Amino acid sequence: MDSFYECIIAGGPQHGLVYRRRREPSQPTPMAVVTEDGQLCTPAARKYGSRVVLLHPQATGEQFLTILAA
Repeated sequence: MDSFYECIIAGGPQHGLVYRRRREPSQPTPMAVVTEDGQLCTPAARKYGSRVVLLHPQATGEQFLTILAA
């Protein structure tokens, strides 16, 4: 089991940003993230076990699908 999540932001000013966040045993998914524009990105999908897609509120369907396909 990985000790980190790899988080990918879909949409917003940080679209495509990938970063790592420590996995907290008490939480099943990583917490939400606030982007540079002050919007709250929440987990929308999980890829390959420890990869998580965080969805920006203004993300388009195309942006989300692009991140899922990558």
